[in-house]
Amino acid sequence: MSETIDFSKPPEGSLFEPVASPRGLRLALVFGNESPTGRCPFYNIQCIHCDLGAGEGVSFTPEMNRHRLEFLKQHYKEILPKVGHLVIYNYGSTLNDKELSRETRHNILEFVAGLSSVKRVSFDSREQFVTADRISEMLEYLRADQSLSITLGLESQSEEVRIGHLKKSITRDEVDAVFTALAGHGRRTAVEMNVLFQPPGITGNEAITEAVATIEYGIRMMQKHDVLVDFNFHPYYPSIKGTKFFPDHPRAMMEHAIRSLFMIIRLIKQQSPESRIFVGWNDEGHDLQPTVKKMKQLLYSPAFAAFNVSQDEDDLQI
Repeated sequence: MSETIDFSKPPEGSLFEPVASPRGLRLALVFGNESPTGRCPFYNIQCIHCDLGAGEGVSFTPEMNRHRLEFLKQHYKEILPKVGHLVIYNYGSTLNDKELSRETRHNILEFVAGLSSVKRVSFDSREQFVTADRISEMLEYLRADQSLSITLGLESQSEEVRIGHLKKSITRDEVDAVFTALAGHGRRTAVEMNVLFQPPGITGNEAITEAVATIEYGIRMMQKHDVLVDFNFHPYYPSIKGTKFFPDHPRAMMEHAIRSLFMIIRLIKQQSPESRIFVGWNDEGHDLQPTVKKMKQLLYSPAFAAFNVSQDEDDLQI
């Protein structure tokens, strides 16, 4: 007799612990992908640095995700009253109705609206699913003191890197359209722009220069559209797909990452003091060098954890 799998509980790598962040205690909640394959539609054709789009091996239904939500409520019941920032993932685009139904999104938003401590909720999505109508609809479910952020996996401002190396077909015009869709809601909307540090094809000082240029690009978009931009800074690690296409590209040098963060936080404070940057380490178990990762975390995690709260370069001193 085959064992029945309980999909209400996320896989171990996707059951995150809360972490301190610039926007309060941050908690990532992972739901199942409701596409026919249970995967991100771009998984086999784009984003060759990333294994996250593989999903959980099954196509979820809204009913399955209702059970997932109930599990998460119970699992995090002690911590939820302290959370200030919720991040919603589904291994793909949470604003694509074919990957996460309106019913599921609405259930999540109603849950978020009932959490008095939560001031921001972030939904991860590809750019083409971020429309003005969808943003307005989602805001209706939230309290007036809550903001809605779209996590945008830009990774790099360079189209040579983003489209050429990473095979992530996001153009600058499409990024502009995301900001246009979010504009006009005061400060109830924001973009959280992912920055991949030392992406394939770039190392050393070039990686530092590229990371700073990506932050500069995000700030320009904020100033153009009057939509707040925060940044998620992720050092590159070798995944299955990344190693297949770039077998000789090394994991990010943390010394170089820190040098870039010194430059970035100074830039933010000078040009966009409302913006924040969050250094993320989570890889959902896809890092092919877990022992190396653990060693790096032991050395650098305390500094990054302190920096994520303080946004003070002094905390980056190792």
